[in-house]
Amino acid sequence: MRIRGKLAVLAVALPLFAGVAACGELQQAQQGVEDAQQGVENAQQGLEAAQNCAKATGAVNFVPDFSDQQQVREQARSKAEEIGQLAEQTSDQALSDALRDVQQSMRRVSSGEVTIENSAEWTQHQLEQTERVLKICSGITGN
Repeated sequence: MRIRGKLAVLAVALPLFAGVAACGELQQAQQGVEDAQQGVENAQQGLEAAQNCAKATGAVNFVPDFSDQQQVREQARSKAEEIGQLAEQTSDQALSDALRDVQQSMRRVSSGEVTIENSAEWTQHQLEQTERVLKICSGITGN
């Protein structure tokens, strides 16, 4: 009787132990899925940053021809809008701030505040802002 009792207990306990082991494997599998999802999210964020930096680099490299004031105002207004949209789209705060500064600079041109007479100072400032954007982007995409 004693052997039958032990066998009965063992027969009942074995599925429980198997269930506990399976539960552990399930938890490991779930952790693997979560790790994979995190990897995908990180890759998507990196791709987003690279795309935003590519767009930003093109947009901030704008140096207008101040000889036609009407045309330069329209171009600057368009660039200011484009740069503002990029600033809103990026999740990197430093890049967003740098783009907002460039946008504000473009607004100075579109308002007529910057003319051919004072464009040299503005152009130097614009080059500094462009370098700042490029430096930020090289840090973002270089990680």
